[in-house]
Amino acid sequence: MGHNKKQDGDRRWFLSLFTAGASKTPGAETEMVKMLTADGKLVEVERSVLEAASKKQKAANKDIYEWMDNPSKENK
Repeated sequence: MGHNKKQDGDRRWFLSLFTAGASKTPGAETEMVKMLTADGKLVEVERSVLEAASKKQKAANKDIYEWMDNPSKENK
């Protein structure tokens, strides 16, 4: 499969949530969640950032159908 620019942009947006994070105030303790990255590294992410990323609209079945390499699409 070839690279999809929209998909790459979505991944970058999702990962930017983890790198940018919320601004930290001195002395404020934030709750961290441990997660595994795609390459198997263990990272800690702020819970608020994770919740913000999970509220993003999920892919619809139509979007997945258009994205995937499906032989039945060739006739349409």
